[in-house]
Amino acid sequence: MKLSIVTVNYRSWSHLESALVVLREDFPGDWEVIVVDNESEPGSFSEFSARFPWVKFIANPINSGFGAGCNIGAAAATGEQLLFMNPDVIASCESIQALIDIKKQHNIGIAAPKQVSANGKPQKVFDDFPSLLNQSKTLKALLRVLMPSRFPDPRADHKTITYCDWVTGSVLLIDRADFDAVGGWAEDYWMYVEDADLCRKAHDKGLRVAYVPEVEVVHAHGGSSRLNVAVKAMTKLEVIISKHVYTARHTAGPERWLTHALIILLRLPVLIIASILDLLTLRQVPALRVRSRMFTGLLKFYFGVLRNGSWLSPRAIATAAQAVDR
Repeated sequence: MKLSIVTVNYRSWSHLESALVVLREDFPGDWEVIVVDNESEPGSFSEFSARFPWVKFIANPINSGFGAGCNIGAAAATGEQLLFMNPDVIASCESIQALIDIKKQHNIGIAAPKQVSANGKPQKVFDDFPSLLNQSKTLKALLRVLMPSRFPDPRADHKTITYCDWVTGSVLLIDRADFDAVGGWAEDYWMYVEDADLCRKAHDKGLRVAYVPEVEVVHAHGGSSRLNVAVKAMTKLEVIISKHVYTARHTAGPERWLTHALIILLRLPVLIIASILDLLTLRQVPALRVRSRMFTGLLKFYFGVLRNGSWLSPRAIATAAQAVDR
């Protein structure tokens, strides 16, 4: 196989259906699609397996998160290149081939295309590595003004290849050999920031990471992560936890502890205020309910850090334990 497209699905069947229908058109014989269905339920899994027999479906009995799901798919893949693609992404085979060609032509290690919403609005695809200086949006904006070549603006209208620190894992192309060389996706994260981690390891190996705006795909962002208040709160909470995980993995000394402290100081007070407002409004405002749940979850996480001495996501720890038990 020349290419393996790996998709991690979590109850996003309608989005996945749209993506597979588009891919089915002129699908090359030397490509394959692998769908890892997290917390798989027999009904929809059996239905889609029957409707799309050219796709390899893998039933994962637990919701092991994004990185672990990607690794499961990659383990079953036989392609020379791996394209990790969310189920809510619509990409034609022509666009994918264009991304492959540009990646090869410019000797790019990891490549990601331009992503737009269904109404054509551009989405952020790349960013700088998390650090002490860019936890604050104000400082981040200042860095972009002072050093635009080092800190390119991901919201700008880039027309040509832009080399960057990291690109989003929603659509990410990498050679199989390079993927193996960097050790695959880190499973310390349950969701979010694992793409920055993967790209950090690629940079450490001398690989270039690039945003390729010449190729465009449609991304219905949040197809799996915005199902309801509980899911929104859980996914937003994991963003904060994953920032701590990244900090623990890639910084040391005073910088590590200052960054952890800054993450806490920038987020916890806001969530405390939102939780109070949630009580005052009798929990009738969904946005406040989300932040109130985040506050409760974050407190539990920090108490767990103090108790266990680990910044790992509790969900990542539980997933690893479940995998061992199985």
